[in-house]
Amino acid sequence: MEPLIKSILMPVDGSETCLVAQETAATMAKKAKAKVSVLHVIPSTRSYLDLPVDMNIPTNVQEDIYANLEQRADSIVSSAEQLFKRAGVKIETDTTKEGDIADVILRKSGEGHDLLIMGGRGEDEKEQYALGSVAKKIVAHTKTPTLIVKKGSSLSKILVCVDGSRHSEKAARFAATIADIMNSEITLVNVQESLLGEKSQEVAKEVGKKVFARATKSIGAADLKVDSKVLFGVPSNRIVEAANKGNYDLIVLSKKGLGTVTRFLLGSTSDAVTYKAKCSVLLVPT
Repeated sequence: MEPLIKSILMPVDGSETCLVAQETAATMAKKAKAKVSVLHVIPSTRSYLDLPVDMNIPTNVQEDIYANLEQRADSIVSSAEQLFKRAGVKIETDTTKEGDIADVILRKSGEGHDLLIMGGRGEDEKEQYALGSVAKKIVAHTKTPTLIVKKGSSLSKILVCVDGSRHSEKAARFAATIADIMNSEITLVNVQESLLGEKSQEVAKEVGKKVFARATKSIGAADLKVDSKVLFGVPSNRIVEAANKGNYDLIVLSKKGLGTVTRFLLGSTSDAVTYKAKCSVLLVPT
């Protein structure tokens, strides 16, 4: 299988989930022999303090706070360098103060990177699996395959959502690349309307077979272990339930789908899965 992951962008912010994401990135980069770009965006004094735009900050106070932010940035990047060095992965670093953190990450991720890996929440957000404000913006606007890491794992079990569209087949191919790198097992899941299952289980199974056949063909890797299952109901709920029940490490899905757009992988479903899932989520934009 031709490697699709040669360059990884890893934003760092010093948070616990970022550390877990770095460990995932280091493992993947070493196995894929990919290069890693570590990015830290220094926030403005006003955004760091979460102050309203009409509140004045004395110049000397701004300078002191910014000096602390620069010192903190050096520490965060240095820690990341040490982590990747211990893993035997060479990196390049980029510390910038160019603007909004999410906007910078989105722009940088489009500069030749195959994968963006980041933690699911920032350093000040306490809910265990919550997405932070930066991650939410990335999820909404990313044009680069984006892995949101929520907890540490070897990514040994991957749940791949397919609906028969070429977009979901693209997601399946990317999942196969991850599986090849990480030596993972893949389960393809197709979620259909409950009504279809109630009317005809045989028709539902036949639809599922065709969807899985297309996805398996698009993967084109006979050496991967691939399973499949058809589910019925609200897609986001059933996908998250299946991931929890099966103890999956990663959910992979397309950012958009074709055909059954209101029923499956169009925008809101991929967003809902990303927000609700306890495991990591990989979004593959169309």
